[in-house]
Amino acid sequence: MKKSILTIMGIFFAALVLLAFTLPYNLNTNPPQEKVADFPEDVQKILETSCFDCHSEAASHAKAKSKLNFSKWAKYSDSKKVGKLESINEVITEGDMPPQKYLNKYPDNSLSQDKKDIIGKWITETSSKLMGE
Repeated sequence: MKKSILTIMGIFFAALVLLAFTLPYNLNTNPPQEKVADFPEDVQKILETSCFDCHSEAASHAKAKSKLNFSKWAKYSDSKKVGKLESINEVITEGDMPPQKYLNKYPDNSLSQDKKDIIGKWITETSSKLMGE
Protein backbone atom coordinates (compact mmCIF):
# COMPACT_ATOMS: atom_id res chain seq x y z
CA MET A 1 0.00 0.00 0.00
CA LYS A 2 2.78 2.44 0.95
CA LYS A 3 4.68 1.51 -2.17
CA SER A 4 1.70 2.26 -4.44
CA ILE A 5 1.09 5.62 -2.73
CA LEU A 6 4.76 6.52 -3.17
CA THR A 7 4.60 5.45 -6.81
CA ILE A 8 1.53 7.60 -7.43
CA MET A 9 3.15 10.55 -5.66
CA GLY A 10 6.30 10.07 -7.73
CA ILE A 11 4.35 10.02 -10.99
CA PHE A 12 2.42 13.12 -9.89
CA PHE A 13 5.65 14.94 -9.00
CA ALA A 14 7.25 13.94 -12.31
CA ALA A 15 4.20 15.21 -14.19
CA LEU A 16 4.39 18.55 -12.36
CA VAL A 17 8.07 18.93 -13.18
CA LEU A 18 7.44 18.06 -16.82
CA LEU A 19 4.55 20.54 -16.96
CA ALA A 20 6.69 23.28 -15.42
CA PHE A 21 9.34 22.83 -18.13
CA THR A 22 6.88 22.72 -21.02
CA LEU A 23 4.79 25.80 -20.13
CA PRO A 24 5.84 28.99 -21.91
CA TYR A 25 7.82 31.28 -19.65
CA ASN A 26 7.34 34.97 -20.33
CA LEU A 27 8.80 37.74 -18.20
CA ASN A 28 6.79 40.38 -20.00
CA THR A 29 3.60 40.89 -18.01
CA ASN A 30 1.80 42.95 -20.62
CA PRO A 31 -1.67 41.50 -21.01
CA PRO A 32 -2.69 40.74 -24.58
CA GLN A 33 -4.44 43.73 -26.05
CA GLU A 34 -6.78 44.35 -28.92
CA LYS A 35 -5.58 46.76 -31.54
CA VAL A 36 -6.97 50.18 -30.67
CA ALA A 37 -8.23 51.49 -33.99
CA ASP A 38 -7.32 55.13 -33.31
CA PHE A 39 -3.66 54.41 -32.66
CA PRO A 40 -0.97 54.03 -35.31
CA GLU A 41 0.91 50.74 -35.07
CA ASP A 42 4.12 52.27 -33.67
CA VAL A 43 2.17 54.13 -30.98
CA GLN A 44 0.16 51.01 -30.15
CA LYS A 45 3.36 49.01 -29.58
CA ILE A 46 4.83 51.65 -27.28
CA LEU A 47 1.62 51.90 -25.27
CA GLU A 48 1.37 48.11 -25.00
CA THR A 49 4.91 47.87 -23.72
CA SER A 50 5.05 50.83 -21.37
CA CYS A 51 1.47 51.71 -20.41
CA PHE A 52 -1.03 48.87 -20.73
CA ASP A 53 0.26 46.96 -17.69
CA CYS A 54 -1.49 49.58 -15.54
CA HIS A 55 -3.75 51.51 -17.92
CA SER A 56 -5.91 48.86 -19.58
CA GLU A 57 -8.92 46.75 -18.69
CA ALA A 58 -6.75 43.67 -18.11
CA ALA A 59 -4.58 45.50 -15.54
CA SER A 60 -5.12 45.06 -11.83
CA HIS A 61 -4.11 48.60 -10.83
CA ALA A 62 -7.56 50.14 -10.20
CA LYS A 63 -6.31 53.68 -9.49
CA ALA A 64 -4.28 53.81 -12.71
CA LYS A 65 -7.21 52.42 -14.71
CA SER A 66 -9.55 55.00 -13.26
CA LYS A 67 -7.25 57.82 -14.43
CA LEU A 68 -6.68 56.41 -17.92
CA ASN A 69 -7.94 53.20 -19.46
CA PHE A 70 -6.79 52.62 -23.02
CA SER A 71 -9.29 49.77 -23.35
CA LYS A 72 -12.04 52.39 -23.15
CA TRP A 73 -10.32 54.96 -25.39
CA ALA A 74 -12.83 54.61 -28.22
CA LYS A 75 -15.67 55.39 -25.80
CA TYR A 76 -14.12 58.64 -24.57
CA SER A 77 -15.55 61.85 -25.98
CA ASP A 78 -13.25 63.93 -28.16
CA SER A 79 -12.87 66.54 -25.42
CA LYS A 80 -11.98 63.85 -22.89
CA LYS A 81 -9.43 62.38 -25.30
CA VAL A 82 -7.81 65.81 -25.71
CA GLY A 83 -7.58 66.16 -21.94
CA LYS A 84 -6.10 62.68 -21.59
CA LEU A 85 -3.60 63.39 -24.37
CA GLU A 86 -2.49 66.57 -22.59
CA SER A 87 -2.03 64.59 -19.37
CA ILE A 88 -0.11 61.83 -21.16
CA ASN A 89 2.17 64.41 -22.76
CA GLU A 90 2.82 66.07 -19.41
CA VAL A 91 3.67 62.92 -17.46
CA ILE A 92 5.84 61.54 -20.25
CA THR A 93 7.68 64.84 -20.76
CA GLU A 94 8.32 65.18 -17.03
CA GLY A 95 9.47 61.54 -16.81
CA ASP A 96 6.74 60.58 -14.34
CA MET A 97 5.44 57.73 -16.49
CA PRO A 98 6.09 54.94 -16.42
CA PRO A 99 6.78 55.36 -12.70
CA GLN A 100 10.20 54.44 -11.35
CA LYS A 101 8.76 51.74 -9.09
CA TYR A 102 7.41 49.98 -12.20
CA LEU A 103 10.65 50.52 -14.14
CA ASN A 104 12.68 49.01 -11.30
CA LYS A 105 10.79 45.79 -11.92
CA TYR A 106 10.54 46.10 -15.73
CA PRO A 107 13.44 48.26 -16.95
CA ASP A 108 12.91 47.21 -20.59
CA ASN A 109 9.55 49.02 -20.55
CA SER A 110 11.10 52.47 -20.13
CA LEU A 111 10.48 55.17 -22.71
CA SER A 112 13.52 56.14 -24.75
CA GLN A 113 13.69 59.63 -26.17
CA ASP A 114 12.75 58.19 -29.59
CA LYS A 115 9.62 56.61 -28.10
CA LYS A 116 8.75 59.84 -26.30
CA ASP A 117 9.13 61.71 -29.60
CA ILE A 118 6.80 59.25 -31.37
CA ILE A 119 4.19 59.60 -28.64
CA GLY A 120 4.60 63.41 -28.59
CA LYS A 121 4.10 63.67 -32.35
CA TRP A 122 1.04 61.43 -32.16
CA ILE A 123 -0.40 63.51 -29.32
CA THR A 124 0.10 66.76 -31.24
CA GLU A 125 -1.45 65.40 -34.44
CA THR A 126 -4.36 63.67 -32.69
CA SER A 127 -5.18 66.66 -30.48
CA SER A 128 -5.24 68.93 -33.54
CA LYS A 129 -7.59 66.58 -35.38
CA LEU A 130 -9.88 66.21 -32.39
CA MET A 131 -10.07 69.99 -31.93
CA GLY A 132 -10.82 70.48 -35.61
CA GLU A 133 -7.64 72.32 -36.45
